[in-house]
Amino acid sequence: MLPMNSDPAYYYNLMAEHYARKSETDIHNVYYNLPAIKALLPPLEGKKVLEVGCGGGLLTEWLIKQKAKVTAVDISEKMVALTKRRVGKKAKIVLADISTSLDFVATASIDVIICSLVLHYVNNWLPVFAEFQRVLKANGPIVISTHHPHADWLWFNRPTYFKKELYEDQWVIDGQTFTVKFYHRTLANMFAIFKKYSFYVETLLEPLPLPDAKSIDPKTYARLLAKPHFLFLRLKKLPSSKI
Repeated sequence: MLPMNSDPAYYYNLMAEHYARKSETDIHNVYYNLPAIKALLPPLEGKKVLEVGCGGGLLTEWLIKQKAKVTAVDISEKMVALTKRRVGKKAKIVLADISTSLDFVATASIDVIICSLVLHYVNNWLPVFAEFQRVLKANGPIVISTHHPHADWLWFNRPTYFKKELYEDQWVIDGQTFTVKFYHRTLANMFAIFKKYSFYVETLLEPLPLPDAKSIDPKTYARLLAKPHFLFLRLKKLPSSKI
């Protein structure tokens, strides 16, 4: 087993190549997460899109094909390198920690923010959403996927749902075991932060996996049919929000 660390940059640097390769075929990503993210997005042609957590660049590449003007961000140096290798100069790729600042993005310059499977790694959401409010244009959407708070509490057999805490998971990729840590928080806590920064929830999805997933991984497919794994949200910035 590889050494443990609570910093997402640390373990995503360790498993970057493995994770990026797995994300190309993994049922949770290809048949569950990405279809739901895409369903929540508006038409993107000509839009300035901020992709938070670009990973290996699979979604980044798709956004470029939709003719969006993409700025993609990741905390992992190796993930940033993989995305640059994949898309070249067709997007602006930035190494950054969203929990500190988005100072490389101008105020009210972004049409759409996409935050795919990132927020559960962030301890304090307040500075993140303060920056989202600053850079996003009025009426602009944020499309989010994150761990479903009821799913992770039950999966890890915690005694209480209501405690915000750091969970530890073990991922086996290409025969190697990686320790990954993420934060559980309640749905009420999430919504309170959205409201504080003048975002309202326009759409909430708890989707089913695509039917084609059944032939690829019947066990995971059956589990996703019975229990939600991720939570999908489309937020809108109120027109009167101050920036």
